[in-house]
Amino acid sequence: MKYLILSDIHSNIQAFTKVLEVEKYDKILFLGDVVGYGADPDLCYKRFLELGGEGVMGNHEYGVIKPFTLVNFSENARLGVMHSIKKLPKDYVDHMKRLPEIIQVEDFILCHSMLGHPLEFPYVFPENKDSVFLRESFAAMKKYGAKVMFTGHTHKPCIFKYKSDETIEMYNSQNGDIYLDENLYIINVGSVGQSRNSIPKAHYVIYDTQERKVAFKAVDYNIKEAARRIEEEGLPDFLAKRLFLGI
Repeated sequence: MKYLILSDIHSNIQAFTKVLEVEKYDKILFLGDVVGYGADPDLCYKRFLELGGEGVMGNHEYGVIKPFTLVNFSENARLGVMHSIKKLPKDYVDHMKRLPEIIQVEDFILCHSMLGHPLEFPYVFPENKDSVFLRESFAAMKKYGAKVMFTGHTHKPCIFKYKSDETIEMYNSQNGDIYLDENLYIINVGSVGQSRNSIPKAHYVIYDTQERKVAFKAVDYNIKEAARRIEEEGLPDFLAKRLFLGI
């Protein structure tokens, strides 16, 4: 089975559409944050539902359904969620309320952030390989019987490998294939709609469960149009400018 795994679309319908145009897959799964930041949360969530609506709760969805959590958001993030609240129809929000914290499929788990605290959404960046949240997630994977976890949230694609001697290695990954061995892996797929690894493209992965191969992908999309729509909707200029920089 080939799974297309997407995270952090963030209301960027141009990036989302481009990925769907170029990829072939058997099933599509989502790691949260379909909405937020960008101009078109309604169009992105509509497409998400049309594709089966199978994904986990992201912190921006959580912000939509529990606005009191917005005190923990940055100003730009808060304004993006408020824009999403205005644009999303009630039935989309009702679906959002039913999004699970995690999803387990075959030998892998989906979680927007870390397994130990899925609705607290802690950040584990590539440089945080000694994070307690990371170790908690590897411990939880053992309990679930999962060999692989896919996550997003930081918008920075990377691989964490938990070895038999209980050490953790981190590998940055932008493009290319890796074949998984019998160690445990937590894989950040990066962001479709708002890259932050200085590569202004739509980032995602394909996971082939038969070959145990993870393919990191990045494709160009119409950034000018995505930025124009952000400006047109009256969102902060920075949210448009950062798309060109991948930050």
